Amino acid sequence: MTRATAVRKALTRHRGFAEQLFWVAVLLAAPTALRATVDRGALGLPFLTYWPSILIGSLILDTRYAVVLAWVAAMLSQRLFGGGAWFSEVNPTRVIFFALFAFSAGLILTAGAALRSAVRELDALNLQAEGFNRELRHRVRNMLAIIQALASRGPKAENPLDFYREFSGRLEGLAHASDLLRIGTETEGRLPEIAQRTLEPFGMEERIRLSGDQCVLPGASCIPLIMALHELATNAIKHGALSNAGGRVELSWFMAIDGCNLYLLWKEFGGPVVKPPTREGIGTRLLMPQPGLEAVEVNFDRRGLWCEIMIAGAARVEENEPAQRFPRKVR
Repeated sequence: MTRATAVRKALTRHRGFAEQLFWVAVLLAAPTALRATVDRGALGLPFLTYWPSILIGSLILDTRYAVVLAWVAAMLSQRLFGGGAWFSEVNPTRVIFFALFAFSAGLILTAGAALRSAVRELDALNLQAEGFNRELRHRVRNMLAIIQALASRGPKAENPLDFYREFSGRLEGLAHASDLLRIGTETEGRLPEIAQRTLEPFGMEERIRLSGDQCVLPGASCIPLIMALHELATNAIKHGALSNAGGRVELSWFMAIDGCNLYLLWKEFGGPVVKPPTREGIGTRLLMPQPGLEAVEVNFDRRGLWCEIMIAGAARVEENEPAQRFPRKVR
């Protein structure tokens, strides 16, 4: 472990109540013992050995515990090595020194808290970047599997030129659907548009059916839902109902009576016998409850996989759109 890694772990680690009290005690005991061993305060400057402890405390402890450490250090050092309690005798010198101590300790605590917060934010960003990289690798593998499936089972062309045109159109649709990942940060997401554009590149014509009212989704739910639908469709075309000639998929959704919760149901029919996965990968984590998808339940029924998703904060659009057959042909 490098020195930088050790420092980062020390600053980013979240400590419990007991551990923080332990460190407060250590950071008080160490400078007190050192000063008592050296001169017992005969040279003045009673706080000299406590400043490093206050700095360390500001970096590794939560702010409230660091403040307690600084306050106790001020009382302890003055009483033991400064000639008695702070205001046992009130005079301008004592008041000025107390004010200087409070100001200096405040600067140290503020700087330490800011540095600790910055390191924790950078650590969180690094962890997020690692997650994005894992997800990107997973998406690339799935995308290659989709392209292979589209090439082998998709276009029904009689000559190479027609095959090229139809296959190119589906690849263009796949690229167009990837633009949906911007939804949630730039614009609102709506059903059935999100489902149509996410599933259109799979080119299963009448084998995927969508039904449900027009709904507006909260921004935080758009990207998780797109990724979940993409994962379900990918698994269906690789292993499920869309991997053979006779299977089909129904995706339906409806608003709950409360008018706030939206329920989506992905159901597969006529595919191979379903077998639960033997291990959990990144794709499995996309089909789990997460911010934006308040509830996700996947059932590996032997007759056909189904998945139910609940989204909070959705709203029905006034002009309801009738149930549609998906997909429309790629233009």
